[in-house]
Amino acid sequence: MAGLESIGAFLAFCTQRNPRFVHPIPQCTAYEQMLVDLEDGDPAVLTAFNWARQAQNASAEAVLTEWRRYAESERASVRHLVRVAHLLAPPPSGAALEDLRSRLGDASPELLELYRRHDGASLFVDTEDGGNGLFFFPIAEMAAEREGVAERLEQPAVETVEDGRLQIYGSPPWLDSALVFGGFGYAPERLLLPTAGEHRGSVFLFSHDPLQLLRIGPSFGELLEQLRIHPVALLGSYGGASYQGASAYAADGAP
Repeated sequence: MAGLESIGAFLAFCTQRNPRFVHPIPQCTAYEQMLVDLEDGDPAVLTAFNWARQAQNASAEAVLTEWRRYAESERASVRHLVRVAHLLAPPPSGAALEDLRSRLGDASPELLELYRRHDGASLFVDTEDGGNGLFFFPIAEMAAEREGVAERLEQPAVETVEDGRLQIYGSPPWLDSALVFGGFGYAPERLLLPTAGEHRGSVFLFSHDPLQLLRIGPSFGELLEQLRIHPVALLGSYGGASYQGASAYAADGAP
């Protein structure tokens, strides 16, 4: 699905009931595995155990008790289902929409259409931790968000292609024209769309580690399709701990 049709399909997706990410339940958490390896005499774990004893000036029993407590806490925090919510903002003011239209030009009719209906959105928000999610910024915040990205990309741009994806290190000529429209909760990653230059209309991800711009889609409409069909790919990589390791996304259909 392409073009403006992607907007209606995505907004319908956001109304589905009981949306959630599904996580496999691990047989052993990290600390549970360390306890197993410690009992088996694994050299690396024994070294870590002895280092912990020295650093804390503690007995073996005290460190073992502490590791068991960590394992119990880690197991208790495992969630098979991470329930999420989609919240769509009210429409923007006429002046705000006109400002967006003038900055965007015809680079992305899809982005303009979404913002004609909603001045931002909170998507895939973890209902137990409202800071984790994908957030489309209000129009009034986009300029400041672009400045924040530009401050971190000061070197001349170098382009490369890895695994079929365009990656840009440094500040490309089109950065001044870009709209920074989205971000991932606590993370510094941002989504931006150039409105001028050879990549006009494409969607890039600003990544802080490594510091780069990664082209993740040919258009805003295509980004919405990615989020609608396979949100695990993007959220699992950049959305935070709530989504890392998820095996699937599920919902119960229209309300």
